[in-house]
Amino acid sequence: MVSLAMMVPVGSRGQLVDRGTFLLYVDGVEAGTEEFTIQREGTGEAQVTLATGTIDMRDGRTVTTILRLMGTGLVLNEYSAFVTGSDTLAVRVVRAGNRLRTRTVAALGEEERAYRARASSVIFEEGVAHHYFVLNAQEEGAAVHALAPIAEREEPAMRLATGSETIRLGGDRVETTRVRFGSAEGGGTAWFDGSGRLVRVRVEDRGFLAERIPGS
Repeated sequence: MVSLAMMVPVGSRGQLVDRGTFLLYVDGVEAGTEEFTIQREGTGEAQVTLATGTIDMRDGRTVTTILRLMGTGLVLNEYSAFVTGSDTLAVRVVRAGNRLRTRTVAALGEEERAYRARASSVIFEEGVAHHYFVLNAQEEGAAVHALAPIAEREEPAMRLATGSETIRLGGDRVETTRVRFGSAEGGGTAWFDGSGRLVRVRVEDRGFLAERIPGS
């Protein structure tokens, strides 16, 4: 299993795209925090985007993730996640031709899976907010195919619908672009401010809500 540190270029001088902190809620109850950083190196199809995050849950669980995307289309290339707490779990996803190959290492052993790799394949890990930043690069009506590797779940194709909405964030009114994905029953919504920063995520059927801490 490749560690997170091995996936991040040492001494990287990439451009900082975004950095911040989310408060996480499950079923209306504050459940933890998420700190993330998104950096970019190179240009055109040689461009590499790295998104790293650390999720600290009140139940003592910590999830550390790194997502590697290629090109201006943010094509999924590689992903790793580590879970510590009462249980320990490590997951790695690698694009190999037309397949996404996953390897999960847990206390009970190892398991390998494979999924079809598409240009529209994305990682939307359950309980992780910053992964939804990729939606800001998608066009109206596009579809994404989401994987949640820790949960070993693959979602059906989810169509995107965009619009404008004014929301309250930290007591302030914020003009946002709203991106809805999936069905009304099983999908969710991501909100981006005028600078293109992800500021809120809601996944209805998971009872999940993430709100960016103002100033972060």
